[in-house]
Amino acid sequence: MTSNGKKALLLFASESAESGASDPSRLVELLGAARDDVLFEAGYFEEAEYVLSNDHVAAYVGGWLLEEFDAIYFRYWGLPEVQSHALALARYCRLKNIPYIDAEVFRRGSYNKINQYLNLFEAGVPFPSTIVCSAGRMRLLAEQYLSFPFVAKDARASRGNTNFLVESVDQLESIVAEYADKTFVLQQYIANEGDYRVFVTGDVVPLVIYRQSKSGYLNNTSQGASASLVPIGEVNLDMIEDAIRAAKFFGRDIAGVDMVFDTDGNHYCFEVNRAPQIEHSSFEAEKAEAVAALLSRIADNHQI
Repeated sequence: MTSNGKKALLLFASESAESGASDPSRLVELLGAARDDVLFEAGYFEEAEYVLSNDHVAAYVGGWLLEEFDAIYFRYWGLPEVQSHALALARYCRLKNIPYIDAEVFRRGSYNKINQYLNLFEAGVPFPSTIVCSAGRMRLLAEQYLSFPFVAKDARASRGNTNFLVESVDQLESIVAEYADKTFVLQQYIANEGDYRVFVTGDVVPLVIYRQSKSGYLNNTSQGASASLVPIGEVNLDMIEDAIRAAKFFGRDIAGVDMVFDTDGNHYCFEVNRAPQIEHSSFEAEKAEAVAALLSRIADNHQI
């Protein structure tokens, strides 16, 4: 621990901040308001510097030596241009016994939706029947393995963008024509009234958010869905256990696991989101408290 108390560093890809996918200063503000025993700082992977010889190694971000911090949060590191920095800094944290999250940075577990579903299969967590293919192959494979309606979404998109409920051959052909160069995920449609964002931090689920679409399809709050907190005592325990199991298998110490129930009461996992939205989202104070508490706990384990 530092002489002035615990310190935690949040690491971002600069592109995530420039594009609006993250807001480092806002997240630092939220975490600081949630926890006054930790000093939070933000930096960018692109600022990383390394000094190496046969008997010495040092890593800096934004002029800070990483040993100055008691916990590191690799917040946005999935972009190809920063992945090598993320892996190098995770290795450095291991060498120097600096606690960090997510463990997946070192494990390199999942960078896309293909790996998502292979991981869920291996972890034994239920998910909707899924096809991943080029736009040109969508009709052929959908006819073989799916029935209308089904979901088609850009394999690289997020937050409900480029995401369609396909109900006819004509609609499918229109999507193929417009997005001919895309890779798509085609997925069994699970009829539902809403879905759940299960917020996992470490070994616990501190909050669950129920999201309900205004249009009857997309439940993403970024697409206008309503959101409400669900008392933990009222949440299906099997769903919570599967959410924790999925997050652990992915090596994601902080995860937003999207779950849905079908009309027969069976739950399915849509996605295990790394770095789930905190700032500028629903219930940002509650999410910030959960993340700050986890960072404080792991910082307590820091050994100089």
